[in-house]
Amino acid sequence: MRFALTVAAFAGSALAMPSLSLPSFLSRRADCMTTADAKDMVDVYVRLIANYQDADCEKYCADNFVDRSDSINTFIFKPLGSDTFATKKIFMEAQGTNPPFPVVVDGIDAVACNSIGLRWHATFGAADLPSRGITLLGTTKEKGYWQISSIDVEFNSLIWLLNMGGNYTWEG
Repeated sequence: MRFALTVAAFAGSALAMPSLSLPSFLSRRADCMTTADAKDMVDVYVRLIANYQDADCEKYCADNFVDRSDSINTFIFKPLGSDTFATKKIFMEAQGTNPPFPVVVDGIDAVACNSIGLRWHATFGAADLPSRGITLLGTTKEKGYWQISSIDVEFNSLIWLLNMGGNYTWEG
């Protein structure tokens, strides 16, 4: 019993401290993403956001897909805290109107069983400044392969606005 408690305590601390690694028998359940699966899903995310193609979303956006971003909500005049694109269909329609832009993944910082945390930046447009962002991807494997079920993304929307040719003035 003491060994099980010691292993459980070690496993809990290893999860909180990425520099430690779990013994292989504790590392992943068979129904969880591998590091390679997570990298593949991040590549899909970059294509969906930066160089959108309907075929990518048809295959890799889950049927129950939702996208949430107050950064985007400020641009499209949606209430903060609301779903940005509440369905796969709405997301596809919106993404189809966006021109391609470069997205550079700076790091995949967390991979859990069915979710991924990553940092990225995009430098483009009129101001040509790097807008930094963070994204949490929720995933599912209901169709036998990994799909994105949710995107939660926030980024420096003021720099994004400048890159799109807009401007702002600080009040006060």
